[in-house]
Amino acid sequence: MTSSIVIIPSMLKPLRQARVYGFLIERGDAVYHLGGSRPACSTALAMKMVEGGWLVKLGFRYEPTEQGLRAAE
Repeated sequence: MTSSIVIIPSMLKPLRQARVYGFLIERGDAVYHLGGSRPACSTALAMKMVEGGWLVKLGFRYEPTEQGLRAAE
């Protein structure tokens, strides 16, 4: 799948955390890795990554797609 949304540097941290932890959790207006106290990114940026095919949203969880896993390398 080719994304129309280009990966930008601020997307790398949440994608790397999603790769390490398996998923990210939405809390309020930010997204965190499980047990994290510092946000990986805003929910707005996470939704842009969903639109671009980098993450998939399942309830309050954001999981990396195959494309997202490759981008985090």
